[in-house]
Amino acid sequence: FSFDEESFRKNLRRLAAFDVPGIYTTGSTGEFYALDWPEFRHMVDIFFEEIGPTGKPTQIGCCDDNTRDVLRKAEYAASKGASGIQFVLPYWMDLSDREIRQYFKDVSSAVPGVPLIHYNIPRAKRFLTGPEYRRLLEVAPNMIGVKFTFAGNNFGLLQNALQLTPELSYFVAENFLISAMMLGARGSYSSVVCTNPPFMLKM
Repeated sequence: FSFDEESFRKNLRRLAAFDVPGIYTTGSTGEFYALDWPEFRHMVDIFFEEIGPTGKPTQIGCCDDNTRDVLRKAEYAASKGASGIQFVLPYWMDLSDREIRQYFKDVSSAVPGVPLIHYNIPRAKRFLTGPEYRRLLEVAPNMIGVKFTFAGNNFGLLQNALQLTPELSYFVAENFLISAMMLGARGSYSSVVCTNPPFMLKM
């Protein structure tokens, strides 16, 4: 199998035509783990060819299982003008608090001034909480948001994180969008929008 450029371009144009507020790629639904380095660069190039001229906010998922490749992806996405970069903890082994702090510092230092969004997901072995984000902001001052997955199982943790780090924007899955926004969440990284944009935009 190889990267399907034609379908990717078609999907990007469709989302832009429906006037979604921002477009993001290479999360779990975007199968970031299936792209090698040349495919990632090719995907990013196409992404900005299609979306750059629209002026819409853009975000690139720069996720990988080691720091080196996360930084390489982040630097490439930043060089293309990404409005934001999403990253995940290297997910092969559990990281200590010290290692997590250094990792956030490394990502922040690699793309200073570029907004960062952490993809907080249990698959990464460590699910981060409000007190941890409070401390991590000390070393990653350009972190602006969190994709807070599995909010239903961790609703209390989400509420606590919103209270402890009000400067961060928290995003949840569609099924908890309304209830989470009542607590202060900002929105959703939606996969449903790819199949039914009018429904998600109305919601």
